[in-house]
Amino acid sequence: MNVFDYVDYFKDYTFQEREFNEVDNIVFSLLSYVDFNGIVKESKDNITIEEAYKIFEKKYVPRKKEFIAIKNGVKLFEKIKDTRRYKDIKLMYYTYVGTDVAQFSAITFGIDNNLYYVAFEGTDSLVSGWKEDCKMAYHFPVEAQVLAKKYLDKNFLLKNCSLIVGGHSKGGNLALVSSMFCNYFVKRKIIKIYSNDGQGLRKAQIDSKFYEKIKDRFVHIIPNYSIVGLLLRHSNNYIVVKSNKIGLLSHDLATWQVSYDHLEKSKLSRSSKVFENGFEKWLDKYDDEKRKLFVKEFFKLMENNEIKDLVEINVKKELILNIVKQSKELNPLVREMTIDLFKVIGKTNFEYPFF
Repeated sequence: MNVFDYVDYFKDYTFQEREFNEVDNIVFSLLSYVDFNGIVKESKDNITIEEAYKIFEKKYVPRKKEFIAIKNGVKLFEKIKDTRRYKDIKLMYYTYVGTDVAQFSAITFGIDNNLYYVAFEGTDSLVSGWKEDCKMAYHFPVEAQVLAKKYLDKNFLLKNCSLIVGGHSKGGNLALVSSMFCNYFVKRKIIKIYSNDGQGLRKAQIDSKFYEKIKDRFVHIIPNYSIVGLLLRHSNNYIVVKSNKIGLLSHDLATWQVSYDHLEKSKLSRSSKVFENGFEKWLDKYDDEKRKLFVKEFFKLMENNEIKDLVEINVKKELILNIVKQSKELNPLVREMTIDLFKVIGKTNFEYPFF
C-alpha cells in the first residue's frame, strides 16, 4: 500500500471516527504542492476541498514535464475531492512567493474547528529554490525560513486552536524552523511537527535552546534510502520508513509504504549511512565561507551544462564526470570541494539518477 491506497481504504471514515495519523500528514504534505493560486486566499477563506477542486479542474493545465511531487499532489487532490474523510476540510491562508532569491509556499488545512495542519511546500522547479536549499549549508536563516516563521505568527497568534505543522523536503525544514522561532503563544499551540525527508539544521541551531524546546514534538521521517533528509545536522532521532525505490527516487512520498493507518517502518540502508557519515565529514572540513564559494561556483557549473531544472533532470554518471572535468577550470579550493563531494556520492553505490 501507498498513500493513494490509504485514501481508498479510509475515504469513508471521518477524522472523528479515525483520528489524524502520520499518513494523513503525508496526504497534506503532498497537497501543498498543488497550485491554489486564485482558489484559496491568503486571508481566511474557508473553501472546502470539494469546492476548491471544482475550480481547480477548470483552470489546471498540466505541464508537459511536471515535477513528480506536483503530479502526485494533483492526483491526490482529485482522489480525495469527494471522500467523506477529506471533502469538507477547509483550505485557508494560501501563499506563494517565487523570486530570484527565494521560493516559498504554504497552505493551511482546517481538519475541524480546533485542529489545523499547516503544510509548507518543498522545493519546486524554480532554480532559486534549489540555490536557497544549498544556501542553508552556510547561512541561517534563508528567506524561506523567515517567511515560514512569519506565516505562523501572522495567521495563528490570535487563533484559539491546536496546530500540526509539517512538510516534505524543504517544507519539512521550514516546518521545523518556523516552529522553533515562532511567537511563544503560537509555539504553545503546536502539538506535532512533521519533517518528511526534510533537510536538517546547521550545528548552531541543532544545539540551540530553540530546538531543545520543541524536540519532543518533532517527528523526522526518512525513507530507508534517504539522501535529502540526511543533509546538514540532525539529532539522529529519526523514524525510518520503507520505500519501494532507492536513492533519490525514495524521496518521493508516493513510494513510501503504508500498512493500514501507519507508515511501514524499516532500517536505514548501508548506502544512506555511508552518505550521512561522508557528508557530515564534508561539512566539518569546510567552513561557511568555503561552502558559500562552493555553492556559487557549483551553480555556475550547472548553468554551463544547461541544467535548468534540477528536479526532473536525470544526471547520469557521464554528466557527473563532465562536471568534475569542468571543475578543473575552477580555483583549486572549489575543485577540491567538488571532487570530495562526488567521492561521498560515489561511495553510496546508488545506481540511478542523482540531482
